[in-house]
Amino acid sequence: MDFKQLKYFARIVELESITAAAQSLFVAQPSISQHLANLEAELGVKLLNRGVRGARPTPAGELLYQYAKTILRQIDEATVVVKQESTDPTGHISLGLPTSTSKMVAVELLAELTSRYKQISVEIVEGATADLAEMVAKQTLDITVGVDIQESTKFDIYPLLIEDLLLIGPASSPLDHSPTLEQLCMMPLVLPSFPNSVRVKMERACTEQGLRYSVIAESAAASVMVGAAREGLAWTILPWAALKGENLELLRCTRIEGVTLQRTLSLCVSKGAISNSACGVVRDTLARLIRQKVERKEWLHVTPIS
Repeated sequence: MDFKQLKYFARIVELESITAAAQSLFVAQPSISQHLANLEAELGVKLLNRGVRGARPTPAGELLYQYAKTILRQIDEATVVVKQESTDPTGHISLGLPTSTSKMVAVELLAELTSRYKQISVEIVEGATADLAEMVAKQTLDITVGVDIQESTKFDIYPLLIEDLLLIGPASSPLDHSPTLEQLCMMPLVLPSFPNSVRVKMERACTEQGLRYSVIAESAAASVMVGAAREGLAWTILPWAALKGENLELLRCTRIEGVTLQRTLSLCVSKGAISNSACGVVRDTLARLIRQKVERKEWLHVTPIS
């Protein structure tokens, strides 16, 4: 097994096609097919299932792909460090952001990195927090902002802040006070499906009080949930950051009386990337931007973790 075989195999898995991989790598298809055949012969297992929908990894192939990505990343990092002639941090960093956090800091983060660190390229991936944390654990992401993250041997955790979850509805609502959880359970709700942290928090709070709530629709898209609330179709529960860019005059935001719905935001950094100086720059810059947002009252209903 060598570097070239792993590189070819990883690209086939990512493009789900031997032909596309060959074109992407500027290699003749027979050559890349031979490398794959040699790799399967050496390992004694089938790595790909080939069909009309393309080339998909077998369970053994998926396992090899995860190792291959780690090895290829380490080779890239070693190459950068050896060739680097200046002290400027250099490299490609993949960063995961939940949608609400992305709204708050993504553009400013890119602006600062591109102006101050010319040798760093950043790939921002938006997604569900549980999926992003799993991607860091598998080392397919370098860093992510995670929610209520548990300790892991696969990444380091840097707590950032505690975020309140708010009840959001239409500004035209006659509601003139913060409702109790029992009153909330009588309102129509649009919430994300499990295992989204907002849904988990709501479920636990209601279970503790022996209550049941009414979900008329599910969506992981903050824009859909806020839109439904704005139009008076249902109420929703979201962090304040999810309202970035919204016309707050059309919305009513309030806490829920008698219960605390909160979640902890942390930076999770892959063990495989933590020694990369570029990774450290992105981590520290993002943490600083978030602190500044809180200090300037641009990010409300949060408590920083010192």
